[in-house]
Amino acid sequence: MIISPDESSPARVFSGVQPSGLPHIGNYLGAFRNYLAMQDGYEAIYCIVDYHALTSTHDAALIRQNAHEMALGLLALGLDPERATFFRQSDRPEHAELAYLLSSVVPVSWVERTPSFKEKRRTQPADINHALLTYPVLQTADICIYRARYVPVGKDQAAHLELAREIVRAWNSRYGELFVEPDAVFSDSPLIVGTDGVQKMSKSVGNTIDIFADEAVLRKQVMSMVTDTQRILRTDPGRPEVCNVCQLHRWFSPEDFEQVWEGERTARTGCVDTKRLLADRILAYFAEARERRRELEARPGRVEEILRAGAERLAPLATEMLGQVHDRMGLGPPRGVAQ
Repeated sequence: MIISPDESSPARVFSGVQPSGLPHIGNYLGAFRNYLAMQDGYEAIYCIVDYHALTSTHDAALIRQNAHEMALGLLALGLDPERATFFRQSDRPEHAELAYLLSSVVPVSWVERTPSFKEKRRTQPADINHALLTYPVLQTADICIYRARYVPVGKDQAAHLELAREIVRAWNSRYGELFVEPDAVFSDSPLIVGTDGVQKMSKSVGNTIDIFADEAVLRKQVMSMVTDTQRILRTDPGRPEVCNVCQLHRWFSPEDFEQVWEGERTARTGCVDTKRLLADRILAYFAEARERRRELEARPGRVEEILRAGAERLAPLATEMLGQVHDRMGLGPPRGVAQ
């Protein structure tokens, strides 16, 4: 869903992306396409959320490397720092302070009920930490510090965004209307299943197709994809509607995916052929982005320069909002805000 902005005042958009290293096609179809589309006609703010990464990663070098790789990938895909503000979360410490202030109106039961926390508590109870529990509060602060109206997210984040709206209502009810209740902007793509054919495509699961991987690696990732498990023999007719490879052809072979599907359905083509074609189409689709990434890599320091400039551009907005929050809550003015 793309919302038509008010022409007299562009609506503000915010979204954050986890620094998980090389972007994969699940990132792109689930969120990044919306990021790029909303650079025009909106006041777009996009963020590498490295604070959030600390819920599961404690290797400082890896945090930095992954943040750089994700930023590099987004810029190569077409995120334009002249049309959108792009920055690193930890370069604006107001996010963390606002999260603490918002937490004073958040019952523990609210954050305990989020699907991601419940799943982690069920499957990896030893890995739960306070940062994971309060993750949704920091997400809310990320949005509220800039009074963003729209948040492009994957559908798996719907519960977190609804919690953000609850937190905004609770704070506004106690201290007076200040924050905007954000609305989600969902991608029109369904949940992108990984190469295992079962789980959502995710770095943590290890089932990704990485946009900027070496060609041989990308092809290997595609060729490893699980297809229709009921198609045992090459001559067996396939079921493209349940085949993960065929589903991805919808996005990367839009002009002839119906022919691809028909080939599978009639057993005119085999799964190996369909995978090879998909790898070709993915490489062709991202050819310009892959070249832009190589050009950016040849300019050491450019990514850092863009992220720092984005953070500086947001300083007045973040400090002014934090000043209002301090005032409403009876606190002294934060550093950088005149008394």
